[in-house]
Amino acid sequence: MEVEGVRPELVRDEEPWRSAEGWNGYAHVRVWRVDVGQVIVVLSGKGAEYHPETLLPLLRAEYPDDTVEFFFHRPMDWMALGYYAELTSNDDGTVTVTHIAGDALAARLGPTLYATEDPDDHSSGYGGA
Repeated sequence: MEVEGVRPELVRDEEPWRSAEGWNGYAHVRVWRVDVGQVIVVLSGKGAEYHPETLLPLLRAEYPDDTVEFFFHRPMDWMALGYYAELTSNDDGTVTVTHIAGDALAARLGPTLYATEDPDDHSSGYGGA
């Protein structure tokens, strides 16, 4: 439920970094406050694909008073198509990845989703379906 006058605000936009000695590619963390007590975390970059079951609990712990939703963006490159996905933590510690349309996430977060896109996204347009 959106509070009148409250719009998604980008509250965290880390510089992309190379994970696992750089061989996995870049990882990028962005966080939007979408409502009082609710944030959306978007992990993106090829380096963010690995070990989400480790990353999600760490990021959730950074926002203890909030409901946290997680999404992932895999940038397109010459080897693979890009995509967006919702990430859901399961009781057994695994993470379910559900592909979604990037435009659906952009409708919730506004223009800052695409404006802060990843430096290694080689898609025409906004990376993925």
